[in-house]
Amino acid sequence: MGRMALYHRWLLLILALYLGLVSAYAWLTPIWQAPDEPAHFNNIVTLGSTGHLAQLRTGDYNQAYLETLKARHFPPELSIASVRYEGHQPPLYYGLMVPVWLVVRHAPLTTQVHILRWVNGLIGLMGLGLLWLTARRLFPARPQIGVLAVGFAAFLPMHVAMNGAINNDALAEGMILAVVWRLLGHVQEEQSTLRAWGLTGLLIGLALLTKFQTYFLVPLAGGVWAWQTWRSREALWQGLKGGLALFLPMLLLPLPWWLRNMSLYGPLDPLGLRRHAMVVTGQPRTQAWIAREGWGPYLHRLITFTFQSFWGVFGWMGAFMDARAYMALTLFSVLILAGLSWQLWRRKAWRLLPWQRRGILLLAVQGAAVVAAYVWYNLSFVQHQGRYLFPALGPWSLGVGIGLLAAFSAGGRRWALAAVAAVGLWWLGIGLWHGEVNKWGLLETGAMLALLVASRLLPRISPFAWGLMLEGGLFLLALYALWGVVIPML
Repeated sequence: MGRMALYHRWLLLILALYLGLVSAYAWLTPIWQAPDEPAHFNNIVTLGSTGHLAQLRTGDYNQAYLETLKARHFPPELSIASVRYEGHQPPLYYGLMVPVWLVVRHAPLTTQVHILRWVNGLIGLMGLGLLWLTARRLFPARPQIGVLAVGFAAFLPMHVAMNGAINNDALAEGMILAVVWRLLGHVQEEQSTLRAWGLTGLLIGLALLTKFQTYFLVPLAGGVWAWQTWRSREALWQGLKGGLALFLPMLLLPLPWWLRNMSLYGPLDPLGLRRHAMVVTGQPRTQAWIAREGWGPYLHRLITFTFQSFWGVFGWMGAFMDARAYMALTLFSVLILAGLSWQLWRRKAWRLLPWQRRGILLLAVQGAAVVAAYVWYNLSFVQHQGRYLFPALGPWSLGVGIGLLAAFSAGGRRWALAAVAAVGLWWLGIGLWHGEVNKWGLLETGAMLALLVASRLLPRISPFAWGLMLEGGLFLLALYALWGVVIPML
């Protein structure tokens, strides 16, 4: 069996395991026990039953009633029909889901929800395929990076839980990956054709009709176009025509949606965000939270809750995994960061082509844009939800793939050993200071160190295989999260 065929088999196995995982989450998670799921469902029902898009109105968000629903675990006798605060969302996802709902609308409500969730999981499966294509385009000679990147995204518990629920996140992530895949093609070319720019613009226009978190794609694509036009100044007219082919579709496709919002919510509110801020009242505000609790607790919550909810905090951000799981994920993260740091230190050894450097810069800008948007949002609202970083899941997943391979390589292993040992010593010092040593933290640190030492003693096992082993642990964690947290707690 050729090496490429082996990687393809691993990829197919990962995708099959993901499909099983997301199906289990879709069918076994109690209905409405995912963030904003009732509101997204009501958007689908409104469009399917009336033929008109939902309109955000005063009264569509009732904080007290929503808290009652969550506290009582959404009992059947309490209707979710009035939970309609996602009426400002772009229409593409709901338009795609309406035909599914029309087929199952006469089934019991629980069945409707389960089937819509499962279809959403299939959308997530397509996103994983696009992640593989993105990795192959950027690193054509290193398919193992793509396999590990897909494995991380496929088994990340919070990502699986969100894909197994009704929301527009999976479609938005897929559209972002499709556009980034296109842009990685553009950075390889001295001059893209008008057809190529037009297709990229079409995909961006569709992305803008999916979720507001995709809007960073406009300046990202504009930057790539500006770079290409500057590089080929002798063909300036061709570059300008390329810009027209890029920007016209991304303007014309969402234009009817913007005009509709301006007619409903006012000429200065084409995205409906001002109306949303007026309707959705009662959410914790950052300034009030800091005034009440102080900067220290705020920063501590920002860091810890963002980290925990990136990996998995379920339901309406209230069902946590065991603390030992987050400690293990801390060590996993440190291992990856150590591998990436070593890889950055020896970056010349990679012998990257100029277009690959440009592609990595593109992904870095994408990640920075998503983090900046996250910080900006939290300047107004206390919304430390790590899932808001998933629009950059492509860069994060590729970073995991690169970091795992580096951490189990001959040189990177030393960096990983030092970093993991430092975390263990920190936990030991904190425990001694407070008079209570965290034995589980030290045990998990020892296990990670033993794994790294074993990779040194067993050189015939490749770094790729060690990375797969750790991602297998992530798969088991996703199973535990469903049967040990979601089902019993929600």
